[in-house]
Amino acid sequence: MRRLDRQRGSARSQWLVFVAVGAVSAGAALWLNRPPSARDASALHAVNATSSVQSTPALSKDVAAGTSMAGALPASLDGSTPPHLPTDGHGHLARTRAVRDFFDYFLTTQNEISAATLDALVRRQIAAQLDGIPAADEAVTVWQRYNEYRAALDQLPQTAPTPGQSGARPDLDALQLSLDQRDALGTRLMGEWNKPFFGVESQQRHTDLARLRIASDGSLSAAQKAARFAALDAALPPETRAAHERARQQQAALDAIGQAQKQGGSLDAMRAQITQTLGPEAAQRVVQMQQADDAWQARYADYSNQRAQIDKQDLPPQQRDAQVAQLRQQFFTNPSDAMRAASLDRGNGSAN
Repeated sequence: MRRLDRQRGSARSQWLVFVAVGAVSAGAALWLNRPPSARDASALHAVNATSSVQSTPALSKDVAAGTSMAGALPASLDGSTPPHLPTDGHGHLARTRAVRDFFDYFLTTQNEISAATLDALVRRQIAAQLDGIPAADEAVTVWQRYNEYRAALDQLPQTAPTPGQSGARPDLDALQLSLDQRDALGTRLMGEWNKPFFGVESQQRHTDLARLRIASDGSLSAAQKAARFAALDAALPPETRAAHERARQQQAALDAIGQAQKQGGSLDAMRAQITQTLGPEAAQRVVQMQQADDAWQARYADYSNQRAQIDKQDLPPQQRDAQVAQLRQQFFTNPSDAMRAASLDRGNGSAN
């Protein structure tokens, strides 16, 4: 299977995790990485917000209506609903993590569409949700600041492990410097939005580094290390402890779904595998999404077979493109489905 298909398979697994366990954060695994890309955890933050929107039917309808007004989403977001931009009840943008979730949802497409197209898409979606109130302009301003922050973060030097053998211990002082630089960058460029966007993650990163220092301190006994670990955990705010637990659930979900997909068994086998870890309700949601995706893939396979027959006719390019477009419309009446099929065609090396 081609690289594009593998990337989408990975993104699909992440999406299934969100459907199964709801809100999770990227956790310690990404604590020194750049802001998540389409292959990373920005999808996680995005679906976190989507899950909360879908739990309220009336709100979900409003957001879906706004999406329709703002135009079709990129193919990789097919079947999903943009997160809700929160307001404070007085027409202003609420300073919560949900605002970053909204932006990260669209940033998952940054390797799929150009920066200018992405910017225009986000602005249209902001207008679709917030048009006519001050929060619209505020959201655009925060989006611009977030892009400035991400660009500046890319300029920071990468923090690498201490040179030497594979598996060498990291340079803890270098890690500390990297964390301090990130925090300073957030304070300078994000201002009052720094804490809502990055506060919990920053606290977790510093705690993780403190745990690394304790673990690597050869002067401490096992009992002393355990006591210091316990003291660190006890000092964590409740929301950080909750984030750790969600990260644990996320990893368990990824492991369960990955194992079920690796085994390649029936849907009943997948349901049983996921039920053991996540429970029957989560397993049912995952299976339903898998069934829908399997049906779509089967339809795409039928379409590809008929498209191949058109390719064999050696038609003039314009005539061939017209026939392929007509065939695609026959198989995929939903515009977002047609976009997804066209994107797969390009990824598989087909023209048009």
